[in-house]
Amino acid sequence: MNRPATHPHTGWLAGWTSLHTAWLLFAPPAVLVGLRWVLQLSTDRQPGAPALLLAPVSVPSGLLDLLWPLAVAVLVLAVGTLLLRRLRWRRATPLLGLLWVLLWLGGSAALLQRHLNEQGLFLHDVAASGQAPSPGSVLAQVLSSRIKPPSLRSMGGTELVLQVPGLQAPHRLLLDEPQAAHIKPGDTLALAFSPGRFRGLFVTDWQVSPHALPAPPVTTFSGAAAAPL
Repeated sequence: MNRPATHPHTGWLAGWTSLHTAWLLFAPPAVLVGLRWVLQLSTDRQPGAPALLLAPVSVPSGLLDLLWPLAVAVLVLAVGTLLLRRLRWRRATPLLGLLWVLLWLGGSAALLQRHLNEQGLFLHDVAASGQAPSPGSVLAQVLSSRIKPPSLRSMGGTELVLQVPGLQAPHRLLLDEPQAAHIKPGDTLALAFSPGRFRGLFVTDWQVSPHALPAPPVTTFSGAAAAPL
């Protein structure tokens, strides 16, 4: 019986060993974990608490907004399966290794970008509830309030949905101070903003307004940055 001919690796694949495979599998995740540890250590050494992200509330506008992530995942899986069948596993291995490295490097780049985006932004000391808001603050109305339990992604706290003047869509703000649990829908918050280095709005000061104040001048937001009042 004739045995099928084997095709030995040529070029740089000829010197590939199990040690190289181990480095390929574990080095990229180790880079991401190490970078996360270094960035977290740098953040912990900074005086004061980091500023709070003011994120828009995403509301699906139709069935397409709900289904497009699933459609993209099915398309990527189908294309990957087709490539594996055409290239064969042996020829596709270098491509899979490259995609593996790019995946973890992309995650590391995203971590570094987020750290640099929030660098230098800190939350001022929160004033006690009932005091007058600081000058130049923007008054936002609380639309909803709920307790968010701790998770792997956050420490939890009180999640507020706010209607901010100058911003069309409602925005979400997560407060971990104990006094934030007493905020209820209909209350008014005085917020001070600061834009991120690349994108996004961050709250650097917040206070509960004891009563509705006269409407401040119209505030316009250009992209991610808020124009000062």
